[in-house]
Amino acid sequence: MTTILLAGGPASLDPIRELPEEHLPERLSVDHGRWHEHFERTDVRDVAKGGMVRVFRWIYRTAIAE
Repeated sequence: MTTILLAGGPASLDPIRELPEEHLPERLSVDHGRWHEHFERTDVRDVAKGGMVRVFRWIYRTAIAE
C-alpha cells in the first residue's frame, strides 16, 4: 500500500489515504457524505506518517446520484 495526502477539500475529510501501490491514478474520487470529492495527482510530495508521500489536490465536488 502507498500512503497519499489529500490537500484541499472539506476540513472533515481525513487527508491521509492508502492506495494499492501499483495503482496511483491521475484523478481520484472520494465519497464524503452526499458528495464525491475529486482530487488530481500532483508532482508535489509532503511529509505524512513519518515519510514523504504523494499529494493529491482537490479540484471539484459532485453530488452523489440517488
